[in-house]
Amino acid sequence: MTQVVYLHVGGPKSGTTFIQQVLTHNSEVLAEAGVLVAGPRLDLIHAAMAVRGDGRLDDLPPSARTAWERVTEQVRAWQGESAIISYELFANASAEQARDALARLDGLEVHVVVTARDLGKAIASSWQEQLKFGLTRPLESWSPPQESAAASEWGWRTMQPANVAGRWGAGLPAAQVHVVTVPARSSGTGELWHRFASATGLDAVAGLDLGVERANESLGVVEAELLRRVNGALDGRIRGGRQKSLWLRDLLTHGVLAPLGREPIGLTPAQAEEAAAQADAAIAAITAAGYRVHGDLDDLRPAPVDARLPGDVTDAEVAGSAALALADLLVWARAAGADVRTPVGGAAATTQPTAPSRVGEVKGAVRGSLARLAAPVRERRVAHLERRIAELEAEVEASRALHLRVATLSDVVAQLLLPAAQQDEELTMQALRSYRDRSL
Repeated sequence: MTQVVYLHVGGPKSGTTFIQQVLTHNSEVLAEAGVLVAGPRLDLIHAAMAVRGDGRLDDLPPSARTAWERVTEQVRAWQGESAIISYELFANASAEQARDALARLDGLEVHVVVTARDLGKAIASSWQEQLKFGLTRPLESWSPPQESAAASEWGWRTMQPANVAGRWGAGLPAAQVHVVTVPARSSGTGELWHRFASATGLDAVAGLDLGVERANESLGVVEAELLRRVNGALDGRIRGGRQKSLWLRDLLTHGVLAPLGREPIGLTPAQAEEAAAQADAAIAAITAAGYRVHGDLDDLRPAPVDARLPGDVTDAEVAGSAALALADLLVWARAAGADVRTPVGGAAATTQPTAPSRVGEVKGAVRGSLARLAAPVRERRVAHLERRIAELEAEVEASRALHLRVATLSDVVAQLLLPAAQQDEELTMQALRSYRDRSL
């Protein structure tokens, strides 16, 4: 039976994707060691939404509202010693929502784990994530939403580790609240995993494979400025979070723009000062609370970055990136089946390289990512439709069963209402037996 639960609640863009990929990739090895990796991921996404009372649940199947119950029941049913629940957007739950969520784990030893990174980099990452959902404001005039912005998934409410730890760890001993810092200097993914493993008791598990494929979803400064301008040009023609996540985030940002450039994004002096103040506040609060720290709290301080701001990007650079993006979107449209007469990868797919050498280097990677993306876009739609069909079929079956019960009950009533002289005892008994079989 589960004795200890490690609840990794965020924050976003703090190595969480890598950590979750390692956990999933090694789930069987961990299970043999008595550790459950709770999931699946869709349940975790819905569970975080349910815990936070997210209004977007209204657009999802009713089962999404009970996802936290399913996850916690899975943990309680586990026969091993410990379990790990990891999803970064638990981070912006209020203290009351966190307390209610933890009540589902009452009786178990719960440890809350918060991961955090250089808070200067967190500002640029937060702005990028907002771009993926239609933001048009330039970075230079933007700042992360404050702690009081309860609905914000990309602000100091989720990125500042002391805020997250304070809300989720309010009812726990300080020794059961862990802050894991992302190494400030490049030291490979092994160091981040080592820190997370020490916080979750996994450092004693042998044979884990850390060689997971890491998708870099960050934009270069030119591509970020291009996306911002595209958002303005769309003028609201793509609406709703689900549509934006599919077309703006998955297709345009991750599939097309991210592979085109990696030039880092700088910060304004005011933003660097804000990040430094947040880091100072976080370090002081974490130290005063006595939380267990895995890594170095100085990793939270913004490191100096010699990088351009999006406003420094020239129109010519944006136009060059846009030309590459348009070319690759044409390739994607054909691969996705816009022209079924042209086989993907056939002779007609050959193009003559006309762009500079840097462009040639990235276009192969982009085309590969687009070919992989075409199928998942269709598969997600098909999976959604299949789930809806299954729900409708279940409703039809329930309706059919109800009609059968009503029909058999009508037979019984019809027999019983006949005058005694006209009643057929055998038919009456047959109708009663039929109704009993179908209804009880």
